[in-house]
Amino acid sequence: MFNTEEEKQIRNKAKKRIGFKIHSIIYFLVCLLLWLFWFFIFKGSKYEDLDAAMLNICLFVTLTWGIRVTAHYLLVYKWNKTLLEKEIKQLKKEKEKERKQAEQFEIE
Repeated sequence: MFNTEEEKQIRNKAKKRIGFKIHSIIYFLVCLLLWLFWFFIFKGSKYEDLDAAMLNICLFVTLTWGIRVTAHYLLVYKWNKTLLEKEIKQLKKEKEKERKQAEQFEIE
């Protein structure tokens, strides 16, 4: 289906972006449900310990999972491109250096 290396890279990048979008939608929905659950069931209840515990759970899940979603975004949209480009440049430099060395040996 995909013949060239470029098409494979584009498909791989698209898969990663779709994965991030699904991850962020699930994160948003789960956090929304947790917060709604806390607000309508636990907030202001006569069991203050339960209210505080559920609030802490909501905060913990939102913050820790939010950090992971942020890292996922950076890996998919920001760092992936720059790391890949840096690696390609490095490999091109190495190949050019090897080519020049080979030419020097041929001249001598």
